[in-house]
Amino acid sequence: MKFGKQLETEAEGIPSEWRPYLIQYKALKKLITKVAEEIESRGLSTSLLHECLEEDGGLSTVNDEEDESIPKIKYYFTAATAADDDASANDKGADQHDETTLDDHEQHQQEERILIKSPAVKRQRRSSTVTLVKELLTLTLEEKDRIKDAEEKEDQETKEVQEKHEKHIKTLVVELEQDDEFFKMLMEELQQAAMLQDVTTQKFQHDISDLETRMTKVAAPTQKTDMYNWRKIFSIYMDAQIFQGNAESDRTFRSVERAKKQMTWFVEQLGKSNLLNKLKSKESKSAFEQFVALNTELITMKHYQMLNQTAMRKILKKHDKRSGLTASQSFPEIVSTDALFSPKLAKMLYSTITTKLTTIIPQPEDYACPVCMSVAWRPIRLACSHVFCVRCLIKAQKKKMDSCPLCRHPTAVRSATALNLDEGLQNFLKLYFPQEIKEKKRENEREQAIEDVQAMTGKKYTEEQLMRMSQNRSDSKCNIM
Repeated sequence: MKFGKQLETEAEGIPSEWRPYLIQYKALKKLITKVAEEIESRGLSTSLLHECLEEDGGLSTVNDEEDESIPKIKYYFTAATAADDDASANDKGADQHDETTLDDHEQHQQEERILIKSPAVKRQRRSSTVTLVKELLTLTLEEKDRIKDAEEKEDQETKEVQEKHEKHIKTLVVELEQDDEFFKMLMEELQQAAMLQDVTTQKFQHDISDLETRMTKVAAPTQKTDMYNWRKIFSIYMDAQIFQGNAESDRTFRSVERAKKQMTWFVEQLGKSNLLNKLKSKESKSAFEQFVALNTELITMKHYQMLNQTAMRKILKKHDKRSGLTASQSFPEIVSTDALFSPKLAKMLYSTITTKLTTIIPQPEDYACPVCMSVAWRPIRLACSHVFCVRCLIKAQKKKMDSCPLCRHPTAVRSATALNLDEGLQNFLKLYFPQEIKEKKRENEREQAIEDVQAMTGKKYTEEQLMRMSQNRSDSKCNIM
């Protein structure tokens, strides 16, 4: 399938209001035909230009140092301000040259005055008139030689300027009007695309801020909110890795096709877990729809950016092929498209989503004890600032452990007491993780009961026996006769 047809097909996947801002590939392709015809009408040919222009910027294939008399072809862009800048630069250079010449002349006169008045040229009175005449003749001859050297130097500089002027006159400039129309249209297309991207980015950031405000209300840590449902939704969302990998071995940013595939997987997982039907309030359901819409819009922005980037690359390549010129190398050097086609924009917007939205509801993994991997209930903050649950810390002290398991601080575990309890973190965990704390308390009570039984019976139970005892305990029912 030709790219023009492919572009029309893929354009159906972006919003209709964005389509006019895509690069008009077919219209630019028609202008390329006119450019080729104009070059032929000027007595040039595509094959000739291909042979004479190098691919690294349009320089001649002939080495300038070998023979400057051989004609060369150069392809370059000009702008309205370029001629003015060159003219001002030439005027400035001429002024500097005149000023330098005047300074040299004044310096020469000053040297003459210094030479005449210098003590080195003062002579003691001679008793002989012949000696005085010889000295005057010597000074006169030296002055004539100095003037002659200066005149020869001036003639040489004048000759070099004339040669440069003659070379400049021999330059033949061929202006391509249709080529100018081609790049004028391409520039306008890029400017419109940049304007749309700026407007869409501002709207996207505003929508994220609006959703953040809504999420703060619908997922507040109260009994009537959907905090736990939203926590599961965000957990599946992070596992989907729609835009960027989370694993240490894969931090790459996803392509458009991969992002669409992962987005589909995310929606399917939500359907399997029936989380959407578990949302209690209409506000939560509306916020979820906006959340999905923002992610879909970000994928669409990536797709739109990719289409424009591909269209520009292909149209410049076709321009070079049909005309024999080297615009694909010269044009990007003049017009910077980094801000328009850079993946940094999508990364920034995705970072905004993860920073503002997913952090509204804290995940239990972020507050887990590094030993038992459950919520660090009764959090004990050691001298090294690492946090452990009180149960794991007591076990470590019973085993005579002194150093921190994470950073190996020599006395962090041994010196920990009840004063190391982080009450602020404890209140935070109680607010956002009530179910996890309840489960943690039951687990602590079970372990304490087993330790008490072992202390009374003197028998140690294996892990398999403890699991069987726990299963029997959960299946047993208390009957009051």
